[in-house]
Amino acid sequence: MRHSNSLFATMLVACSLSWALGNASGGSTPGFSNTIEGFAPFGVAKRSISFDYANFNVPIAGVAGGTDVVFLGQPLNGAVIALSRLTGKQIGELPPPPPHGFMLPFIIHSLGQGKVAVLDAGGLPQLNPFVPTSPSIYEYVYDFDPNQGFSAKLVRTVSFAGVLIGFVEDFVHLDDGRYLVSDAVLGSIWVVQPDGTIIPGIVPKSFDPEDLIPTLAFCPTMPEITVNGYPFLFTGSTLPGVSPLAVRDNTVYFYSPCARGIYAFPLAVLSDCRPAYQRTASIYPVAPTPADVKVEELLDFSFNPYNPFDRYLYAADPLQLRVIRISLTNGIRQVVAEDPRLFDFPSSLGFLPTIGPVSELVVVSNQQERTPLTNDAVSLTTFNLPFIVAKILITP
Repeated sequence: MRHSNSLFATMLVACSLSWALGNASGGSTPGFSNTIEGFAPFGVAKRSISFDYANFNVPIAGVAGGTDVVFLGQPLNGAVIALSRLTGKQIGELPPPPPHGFMLPFIIHSLGQGKVAVLDAGGLPQLNPFVPTSPSIYEYVYDFDPNQGFSAKLVRTVSFAGVLIGFVEDFVHLDDGRYLVSDAVLGSIWVVQPDGTIIPGIVPKSFDPEDLIPTLAFCPTMPEITVNGYPFLFTGSTLPGVSPLAVRDNTVYFYSPCARGIYAFPLAVLSDCRPAYQRTASIYPVAPTPADVKVEELLDFSFNPYNPFDRYLYAADPLQLRVIRISLTNGIRQVVAEDPRLFDFPSSLGFLPTIGPVSELVVVSNQQERTPLTNDAVSLTTFNLPFIVAKILITP
């Protein structure tokens, strides 16, 4: 990059944290949520401060960023916009891919400074009758200079045309250039090779009901619950299958609401000589859903790539209107931040590059309980504008 505001960004985070902590003892501040989070593995107490970072009058989904820029998906507008990390104001937009632009961009991940990848789901899931989608991953390089502005260029497209996909919920980029992609409808994990070839990772022997993989498949029914005061059923009255993915220390972690918990498998099994459906033998449980939770769906996972001492797995917990983190050694969950306004069905999150002790997590909520597009238990859309992008500052 020609210019970097990383030092200024770090100072701003530190100043924001100092201000917030200084006011926390004097009562709650509108737009802020203060949560003491218990203890880290080394016995150091943690505190988080969350606040309103940016507002929009259209639905949002997907978030990632770099030193100076935060990217935000606007799926129904078919757009991915760029925000100033410092101000939250729009500074640009990713050029839409040819020939028809974005169809449903809703998952975004940083590939390192100046690089970002966007998952276009290719359409909403359709179960009855089943209609497959045709997702794509688009890689961009970008630059931002306060004087010359924002610029971006599409440099690679990965198309899943020809691969049977029900609906892609997440993807993760590996250090060796591969992608892992989860299919929440057909209960599969696919591997994109560095040359763009797509091969099965863990995929059922067939997509007949009797061959579906229990830890990956979707639930055919779902009990009605209440979310933020609304009766709630996922579209099709089902729970999605395998959804978020995350990788650390050569282990792949994923969440299954139907199998009720976080599961894992060694990354190496995706390269072994077994048929893809036999690799299910390598899946093992890590952290079960608490027994007193009737229904749980964790959306988007993230480890903190900027703090090697932070070993927790962070997750959006939309049905409980909060962000949590999970210990992968004992399965204990801790609330990082909760607030029915700041986290009104949180669906996407991502850490931003940080220098110093303060970690910065950005969270997108999209009010899925308030629209029949994603909630079969309501008949009218009653969005509570604006849609909020929140930031959480996490200190040691």
